[in-house]
Amino acid sequence: MNRLFAPILLALVFVAAGSNVSEAQQVVTADGKQFSTTEMRISYQDTVVFMNYDAVPHQVFSSSNGLRFNLKRLLPGSGGAVRFAKRGVAEVRCAIHRDMRMKIIVE
Repeated sequence: MNRLFAPILLALVFVAAGSNVSEAQQVVTADGKQFSTTEMRISYQDTVVFMNYDAVPHQVFSSSNGLRFNLKRLLPGSGGAVRFAKRGVAEVRCAIHRDMRMKIIVE
C-alpha cells in the first residue's frame, strides 16, 4: 500500500466510526526498525496511529504507569491506534526490536 495513502485511509476509518471531532490524530510510522520520531507532544484524548512500513513485524507497547497499551503484533503494512485518556508520559517501545524507543507526552 502506498505509504502516504495508508495513514489517510486509517484516519478516515476512525472518522467514519464516529470519533469526537475535538479529538486529534497523530501518525507515527515504523520504518528501518525505528519510529518516525523520538518524541511527540499530544493533547489529552488524542489518538496516535502507529503504522508499520517495515518489512518485519513490530510489537508496539508502553508499560508507563497509567498509559499502558500493547498493540500486539503489527505485521508489515498494518497499523493500530491508541487513544490517550490520561495525561503523563508514555515510554513507547517495540518488544521485538529493543532499540526502537520513543516518548509521547500527553498534555
